[in-house]
Amino acid sequence: MEPWRLVVLLAMCPGILAAQGSRTIAVGDTVRDSLTRRNPLLPAESTYAQQWRLAGRAGQTVTIDLAATAFDAYAFLLGPGFETAAPQDDDSGGHCNARLTVRLPRTGDYFIVVTSSERFATGAYTLSVVPGTKPRSLAPCNR
Repeated sequence: MEPWRLVVLLAMCPGILAAQGSRTIAVGDTVRDSLTRRNPLLPAESTYAQQWRLAGRAGQTVTIDLAATAFDAYAFLLGPGFETAAPQDDDSGGHCNARLTVRLPRTGDYFIVVTSSERFATGAYTLSVVPGTKPRSLAPCNR
């Protein structure tokens, strides 16, 4: 997804993800969940999505890994300091997994959005947040 499309999409539908309730993840955590047809549908991309809240500190560097075998994982990060350009990734985690390594610009709540680059895809995934950096994987996505 192009960065400008994401910003436009979320500006047009601000409550689409907020309405789903409160999921939280902390640095050092790994969670397992699934994208389902009951999750909000991002209309411009026709992809299901979930949102996870992450409390962050200014200057903190984190790596977010989203891994799935059922779909081509796609993640982006929203929050203070990312109002005009949300960090996002499709395949940097290797195979068809997403990896974002970011330095958080401000203290506050950030939101990791878990979705797919494939229309209407569903299935299980694993989401991890660790302190520090990890290198980009060179394992190609074969979808």
